[in-house]
Order: sequence, then structure tokens, then C-alpha cells
Amino acid sequence: MAALIPAIILPVLGITSKLLAAAVPVAAATILPVLGKVPAAAATILPVLGKISAPLAAVTHVAMAAADTFTQALETRKKVEEEKRARFAVENATRVAEEARLRIERRWFEGVRPECRPSEEDVVQMKAKYHYSPGFFHLAVVGSSGGGKSSFINAVRGLSNDDPIAAPTGIVETTNKVTRYSDPRPDSQIIWYDVPGAGTQNVPDWQYFNDLGLYIFDCIIVLIDIRFFDSDLAILRACEQFTNIQAFVVRSKSDQHISNMTYAKMPSGFDPLEEIDDNTRRRLVQIRSEERMRFIEETRRNVQMNLERQNLSPQGVYIVCRNAMQAIWNNSNSSSAIDEAELQNAVKEFERRRLESES
Repeated sequence: MAALIPAIILPVLGITSKLLAAAVPVAAATILPVLGKVPAAAATILPVLGKISAPLAAVTHVAMAAADTFTQALETRKKVEEEKRARFAVENATRVAEEARLRIERRWFEGVRPECRPSEEDVVQMKAKYHYSPGFFHLAVVGSSGGGKSSFINAVRGLSNDDPIAAPTGIVETTNKVTRYSDPRPDSQIIWYDVPGAGTQNVPDWQYFNDLGLYIFDCIIVLIDIRFFDSDLAILRACEQFTNIQAFVVRSKSDQHISNMTYAKMPSGFDPLEEIDDNTRRRLVQIRSEERMRFIEETRRNVQMNLERQNLSPQGVYIVCRNAMQAIWNNSNSSSAIDEAELQNAVKEFERRRLESES
């Protein structure tokens, strides 16, 4: 309340002083002719008028100074409010731009056709970058970070992870750029590409397909581990928009998942590294067989459910593990194999059709 008093009183003082200052000359103009006729009264009143005019002038000066200060305060407040409005406009524009970006990303994941498709120049540049060679079948392995892409490529090339020409593997993402690997078998026309995992810091999900030029490949294997990610579904939808690309869904590390499911069903205290008796061994074999079937059924059902939810074309899923893949692609057998041979046949059949279409 005290802060409001100057704002209220000072303008009033300014008005009052102006009125008094104006009134004194008028009064003097009226009184002086009269005083001229009454000398005695003039001798008394004139000194009084002289004494009043000086205080009135001082009051007027103070009131005008207060009015100026008040006007400056109003201008300062106006500038502050203008700055606040400008700051709000900038913040609002930033928010609108961010919402627009999120809408574009959301539309991508919902399957809306991207507005910017690669030009012929983009295709030529990407093919040159990845050494796309006529007469060969170019196959990219993509998927989320840590899904086992490098181990998968080593296995289908018939190599162990510690082979000198094997793709580097590790617990964390070891591939930071698209890497080209030829097949060491002399009669193979497949060139394998190890692609960085989607969702890493350098490769956001929604930019994954176009930024890495995946549209130039003949075939793309989408490798999933524990579950489908948004990036996996985005890649599959993008593949449907390019008629030159055949996509396969592959579930990796089947042997690890089945073992984990099996051990979880064994009695408390069971240690697979310890020596076990015959009864425990029979129990282990039975549970592994049951959990293997459950894993296969749940995996196929989960993949189909995710494809249907995203209105993607139905397709099968190939359930594999690294050791069985290496054995099958080296023309051997494996007791842990599930869909490794079927995947090999599907890839080779599409390779044959693609190469025949080029000849």
C-alpha cells in the first residue's frame, strides 16, 4: 500500500500546484486594481502574496519532477512487458517447431509415407559409397543395438567370432558405420553389410533407413533379439515402399533364450555347470524340449501380432542361433537348429531370382 501512495499523491500534487500557480496571477490581476484604490490594504496584502508565490513555485517544481519520474517508471515497465512478450513469442515458436518435429517422427512410426524419398542422385551416391557391384547380391543386416548382427554375419559367412576376418563383436554396439564384408566362399555372390544399430546416439530411429541409404540393398534382414522395437517396424514399413527390397524377419540368440527359460523351470539350486544325476538330466531334457516349443510358438505369435498392429504385410519369422547358423551355412548339421536351413534357402532363392533378372 505504501508503494501506491506516491503514484496516487504525486500526480495530485502536480495538478494542485499547477492550479495554484495559475490562480495566483489571476487573483493578483483581480486584486491589484482594487488595492490601488485602498493603499492601506495594499501595504498589508502585497507582502503576503510575495511570500506565497515562492513556496508555490517550489511545490510546482517538486510535482513536475515527480511526474517525470512517474513517466519514466511507466516507460521502463512498458519495456519490461515488451521484452516478456518477445520472450514468450520465441518460446512459443520453439514449442511449435518441436511439436511439428515430433508429429513428423510419429507419422513415420505410424507408417505414413516419408515426404522426402531418395532421388536418383542419392541412389547413385549411396551405391558408390557401399561399392554396389552388378552381378552380386547385396544383403544388409539391420536391427537394434546389441542384437547380435555382427555375430550373425560371421555365422552366415561360416566364421567364428574370433576368426581374423570376422566382423568385430562385443556386448555393446561395435559397429559405428555400415561395413562391407565379402563372403569367403569362392562360389558365393553374396556381399554382407553390417549396419549400425538403430537407436544409438549417432543414428536416431526415425532417420535410420534413409540416412544410411538402406534403399539401395537387394535384401534386408531385420534381426530382433528380445522384442520388436519401433525402429524394426519402421524399417519393415520402409522396405514395403521399395519394390526392389526383400525383407526377412529373423529372431536371434534362440539357444540363449531357450536355455534361460529352461533353467528358470528347474528346481531351486540347480546349476548347469555342476555334474547332475540321471534323473535331473532327464528332467532337464524334458523341460528344454517343452520350453523350446513354447519359445517358438510365442515368438511366431508375437511377430505376427506386431505386424498386424502396424498394418504391415504378414510374413514368417526365422528363429536362429549363431552356432546353428554357422553349421548350416557350412553344410553341416546342428541339434540346436530351428529355422536356419529355411532362412538359407529363402535367401538363396531370392538371390537367384534377383541375379537372373539382371542378366
